[in-house]
Amino acid sequence: MLFVRTMRRRLSHLNLLGLGLCLLALGGGCRCSRTPAKSSAERPTPSLRLYLVSGTAGALEPCGCVKDMLGGVDHFAALLERDRAPSELVLGAGPMLFRDPKLDGKEKDQDLLKARALADVFARLKVAGWAPGANDWAGGSELLEDVTKDRLTLFAANVKGGGFSSGRVFELDGQRVGVVGVSTAKPEGVSAGVEVGDARAALAAGASWLPAQGARNRVAVLAAPRGAALRLLDAVPGFHVALVGKPLDRGETNDSATPPVRVGETLVVEAQNHLQSVAVVDLFVRDGKYRFADATGIDAEEKRISLTARATDLRVALARSGVGAQDRAARERDLEAVNAELAELGRPRDLPPGSAFRYELVEIREALGSDPASKSLLASYYKTVNEHNREAFKDVLPPPVPAGQSSYIGVEACTTCHESEREFWNRTPHHAAYKTLVDQNKQFNLDCVGCHVTGYEAPGGTTVAHVDKLTDVQCEVCHGPGSRHAQNPAAAALVSIPERSFCAGKCHHPPHVHEDWSVDAAWHVIVGKGHQKVAKGG
Repeated sequence: MLFVRTMRRRLSHLNLLGLGLCLLALGGGCRCSRTPAKSSAERPTPSLRLYLVSGTAGALEPCGCVKDMLGGVDHFAALLERDRAPSELVLGAGPMLFRDPKLDGKEKDQDLLKARALADVFARLKVAGWAPGANDWAGGSELLEDVTKDRLTLFAANVKGGGFSSGRVFELDGQRVGVVGVSTAKPEGVSAGVEVGDARAALAAGASWLPAQGARNRVAVLAAPRGAALRLLDAVPGFHVALVGKPLDRGETNDSATPPVRVGETLVVEAQNHLQSVAVVDLFVRDGKYRFADATGIDAEEKRISLTARATDLRVALARSGVGAQDRAARERDLEAVNAELAELGRPRDLPPGSAFRYELVEIREALGSDPASKSLLASYYKTVNEHNREAFKDVLPPPVPAGQSSYIGVEACTTCHESEREFWNRTPHHAAYKTLVDQNKQFNLDCVGCHVTGYEAPGGTTVAHVDKLTDVQCEVCHGPGSRHAQNPAAAALVSIPERSFCAGKCHHPPHVHEDWSVDAAWHVIVGKGHQKVAKGG
């Protein structure tokens, strides 16, 4: 995905038991593993700044209910607005438009609308193009060409047919910046007229073509497996910076950070997928020299990533219940030491007298702010999807209840016998889970509704447009459908206390919560006074 200047599908078919648990983390603040990007006023002005993104894969914004989640095109746009440089490009590689390489039949219409919304957002940000991954063909070659034509460039020198570009030279405040892209993706939706050819030959041709066009700064964007990309760059020198993105992505899993490396004279970077982060590379050209010394110390990046993971593990351990005072004190000391070492690694080095580069991985978070125009485009998308799905799914009913099984009856029926439990539930975020969707035009959104209602797609439960009496995360999400229990409590017992793993396994797992979120620490949101507080471990 190459820019100039500047939803996931629903989380699960199961209900989001722990919306309230998740909100407990609001008080925890930002879980940033990296230092936020310095403002333009705090860093020297580079000759060229590159923002490097690896595969948004259909992720308009993060899906979750804790503060400062990773991702969000409006936060990304806010970063670009804040950190302007006279000469800058934002480059990307890997899948951008769709989460998966093949569209699900039920969700196809919504995914197509989302792809168009992403294209609109990036076009507003003056996106120039990207090196496509297989997911980008999920809607077919015709759709890919339709949403990019005349406003976005697909950089894939080895792909013939379908309007792909071999390369391009940008004039940026006196800097001639050349970009070549290749893609090793094997898309399923390619038309007969599109052919994916040899990436090495195409990259080599581009490396020769760019200097002939007067491009002094040369950048490669590769949608390819990391190992294959490194071998390509080893075989084809001549680029100053190369961005790697996966040729294919699947599902909602967020990738961990990957340290940058140098292959010969080429700095190779890879950001995290789903727009979790952006790699920022500043190039400082001195005396017309285009060989860049390392002014960051990228050899330390692997250690930084290891320390960040260690800090997350320590926070998870400290959040667990039952940690003894001595162990807690030891872990707190370890965390303090790790954070101090991370801070030291993050201290900027002085620039050398000659040409040099600086690298920084910046997490895309709410703390960066929100670009109003991009946010408005997101709101328009959600409204369009809501109106479409309300009509499209109006006749879709939940499966019938098998003979002898219970149906869902709703919290009002439960309250007849469980008034104190209802009073406790009323004080949790669970009781307003559906309203959070209504307020954002998301109550018919397939990415969202299943986690904010009770009995989603279960026999006798709810569907996208049929949620009568079962809005919000009610009693039966945890305790099971209650019709037979209501008729004869002694003969049809419910689940008294669900296993805590139910929360983490079905709902509260990354990327929908922070890596250091703990169900043990959040359990009291579900179990408390008036709602069967257990003596052991509660």
